[in-house]
Amino acid sequence: MRIRSAIANMGIYKPPLEGRNPKEYLLMDFNESPEPPPPSVGRALQDYLVEGNLHVYPHYGSFCEELGQYVGVTAAQLLLTNGSDQGIDVILRSMLDPGTNLVIAIPGFTMFKQTVDTIGADFIGAPYPADFAFPYEKVRQAVNPNTRVIVVINPNNPTGTSAPLEQVEALLKEFPDCAVLVDEAYYEFTGQTCLHLLNQYPNLVVLRTFSKAFAIPALRLGYVVAKEEFINELLKIRGPYDVNMAAIVAARALLQDPQPWKELVRHLMKEVKPTLENFFQENEIKFYPGEANFMLVEPKDGAGLAVNYLKDQGILVRPMRPPLEKCFRINMRSIGETEKFMSVFKFYQQRKD
Repeated sequence: MRIRSAIANMGIYKPPLEGRNPKEYLLMDFNESPEPPPPSVGRALQDYLVEGNLHVYPHYGSFCEELGQYVGVTAAQLLLTNGSDQGIDVILRSMLDPGTNLVIAIPGFTMFKQTVDTIGADFIGAPYPADFAFPYEKVRQAVNPNTRVIVVINPNNPTGTSAPLEQVEALLKEFPDCAVLVDEAYYEFTGQTCLHLLNQYPNLVVLRTFSKAFAIPALRLGYVVAKEEFINELLKIRGPYDVNMAAIVAARALLQDPQPWKELVRHLMKEVKPTLENFFQENEIKFYPGEANFMLVEPKDGAGLAVNYLKDQGILVRPMRPPLEKCFRINMRSIGETEKFMSVFKFYQQRKD
């Protein structure tokens, strides 16, 4: 068989998912919710199974109208996707050809480059500076006549920093022929969105997910928000059955019972994160707080030894690739779990000192 050269020349994106047993480790390595969704979600899923409809193809009914009420847009401005990864896939496949390019601040979420590579288009990265402020001028200067998509991850993963909304709007205004794709996966943690610009700028595309604050990454549900005309183009690519009914049932329950996940978000951002920040400051440990439910930590002796020590003590954190190889990333957990991390890491630092 002859594999396309674009695919043959790619690597496999394989995040370290194997062996992540929550009964064995404190999981601080992926940007997941520290708690499962509320009982209302389990009851809704159980009811769905009892109804005996697993043999029927999925049909989404009024869910897009319900989601639209939460988001503040019409159902026609929404596209449901099998996780936000599929959203990235359908958007980029609709916009890019070989010879065209995507511009993005780097480092960023790996799936953007992975998808660009599968298409055989060009990936242009504008590096973040040392303070991780959004490199607006570098992004602007990287755009050229072959650019079709400009990506803004807001807040960015893994740096945790955001682009000011004025800069997002400036990109929309300056490059009307490019899609400006704003990834708002962590919107529920920051409250920052550019959706109020949707009616003014037809080139704005927003991507969100139910994997973070809503705590159902195993069910794979994301959504795209854009002008109706663009959504109709994406519907030509996304399959009619790509989103499973279990995801829809769970998401509907979460929208109908928002208080538990909203309270968890408040706890993580208003109690846990300040506690961690104070710990790092008091112990003179370099860190980058960011604006979402995760942060980067830079131990004095680099990340490798710290990551291994924490794993030996039953705590998984995420080592970073270049140019962040001196850092590891941690996800917010409950106060009790955070205290365990702080105790173990403080002992590690004292041993090194």
